[in-house]
Amino acid sequence: MNSILELEDKINTLKKEDEEKYRAVNSIFHVSSASGSMIIPASYQKKVLELFGKRDYERNITESKEEVIKRLESQKIVKTYNKWIGSGSLFNSLRAARPGIEPGEKANIRKKVDEYIKESEKSCEFCEPEINTPEDVFGRVKGKHCITGANIAKYDAWSSIIFFHQHNPLQFSLEELSDYIETGFEWFKKVHNYDKQFKFPFFLWNCLQKAGASQTHSHAQILMTNEIHYAKPQFLRKASKEYTRLTGKNYFKDLYNAHEALGLALEGELDAFVSLTPIKEKEFIIISRDDPSKIDAIKETIYRVLRCYIDQLGVTSFNMVISCPAFGEISFPYIIQIVDRGNIFKPTVDTGAMELYGSSVVSDDPYKIIKAIGAFKP
Repeated sequence: MNSILELEDKINTLKKEDEEKYRAVNSIFHVSSASGSMIIPASYQKKVLELFGKRDYERNITESKEEVIKRLESQKIVKTYNKWIGSGSLFNSLRAARPGIEPGEKANIRKKVDEYIKESEKSCEFCEPEINTPEDVFGRVKGKHCITGANIAKYDAWSSIIFFHQHNPLQFSLEELSDYIETGFEWFKKVHNYDKQFKFPFFLWNCLQKAGASQTHSHAQILMTNEIHYAKPQFLRKASKEYTRLTGKNYFKDLYNAHEALGLALEGELDAFVSLTPIKEKEFIIISRDDPSKIDAIKETIYRVLRCYIDQLGVTSFNMVISCPAFGEISFPYIIQIVDRGNIFKPTVDTGAMELYGSSVVSDDPYKIIKAIGAFKP
């Protein structure tokens, strides 16, 4: 299968051919589809062709006027829903089948982004964090390519920042990325040793302002909380326990198996896949029982995905988080999530009332994303 629009057909095939894979999919997800129809008057067709009739550079073809009008007047919507954690997405056939980006356009956007980032360096306080930022009560954690500092406007009681030595957040090597993660996890240990009641670590990277960063300079946030985890990891913990109680199966293993059965998993030993219910565009998930800061394969996969997004798919802003088990906990895994947040120069935001209170409306086809990552060599 090479399109999210064929998802129901794939699930029906599994039902006939592989009972265990179908069970994993059906036990977690509800999938449905419907067609939205409209009539485009002749007076509006010229405008429609300007908006949606571009050449598909990925397939090296140009649609006829009739083909453009036809796919606009009948749009298939695929709806996915995770029955245990309440996440859900709407995939529109118009969006999923939209034309490819013109060659050179990604390069031009990246050039503009790099120029914007370079200009920000002139007045950047984060370039000298030891002078311009506070430090934690136990001091700073120094990595080879980064250093920590306390967050002046804290998210939580323990809320600090990893300041990367590299100013441009889109420029990083595997060695640098690995050091960022390892330094963050070393900070987690220092906080827990300083105050044992704080035992739930959370690592997050908001890359550029579209993703929620207040500063252009590359940096990540590191947090520790007590008593219970943050709301979404805590709810996921509760849901996974309920899943095991009612089904006798491991939620996280079934979640991976479902994506693998549907062709959305990355080949290899890791449980890594493109999400069937993405919170927004290109959501990629890695689930591991092992500490990511100690496992090269996890850091290499994170690097591969991010570099594919930036270098091949033209991503200029993203979020990356690592939800961690509590210190000493063995029932909850490490969960890494990466999501594209859109072109930093577009004035529109990628979330609205639907994402906040309904279901996520998604443009990118997960099957195109897994294909790109699978073929990408950093």
